Amino acid sequence: MRLCGAALFLQILPNFFFLAATASASLREEKGSGLESTLPWQVKLQKEFGTSLKISRQILCKTGIIARNYLSARLSGAQLPFVSRSSTLPSVSLNFSSWISLSNAERLSHMAKMLSFYRGLVQQLQDYEATREDSKFAAQFEELGLHLRDLSHHVNYQISLWGLPRKDSLEPALEPLQILRHQSQWRNRLEVNYVLSSLQNLLCRVVRDFMLLKRRVARSLPVTLESRPSTF
Repeated sequence: MRLCGAALFLQILPNFFFLAATASASLREEKGSGLESTLPWQVKLQKEFGTSLKISRQILCKTGIIARNYLSARLSGAQLPFVSRSSTLPSVSLNFSSWISLSNAERLSHMAKMLSFYRGLVQQLQDYEATREDSKFAAQFEELGLHLRDLSHHVNYQISLWGLPRKDSLEPALEPLQILRHQSQWRNRLEVNYVLSSLQNLLCRVVRDFMLLKRRVARSLPVTLESRPSTF
């Protein structure tokens, strides 16, 4: 657990300073985003973002542990980073100026779309491992899928609570992707490894997004109710 915490800290630390150094730029709000609403509503939303930030960090940590264990157990000696289908998974990378300029609706809508997409992939990982006798990874993938489902529920609730445009009006759903169809078991395992690595990249961005959203809402609250700096 200490190793997990240290690894997560090293992943997030540069992003924290990056956000802190550009706090003024991050305050560009879209009209009608809901920040003008009543104070109890704002407090509730900030708590929601804080909860989602905690959950996303936990999922990132769990995913990293599963990925390392899978690599050790199933891909010992693999010549990485070669993997199949690497070009078919959607990219989550953005340069800083593009990322910081996203509206609140676009940010949450993208999260909702990507979390739903990766839940489908994790379900396929679970089904694939379930065909193996005494596979410990089937249960781990099932648990990971449940965590992604819970986080998706939080994001969808936040979109509704904030009164933002419907996510499907901004981010059309991704077509389901069928994976693990190779005759070579080795190539299927490489694909599992790539999905887990890509999911970690997504979750790193999700953590950064919730850090930013939580800060934006905190900036809109009176000092009397937000008397101490927002913590990440």
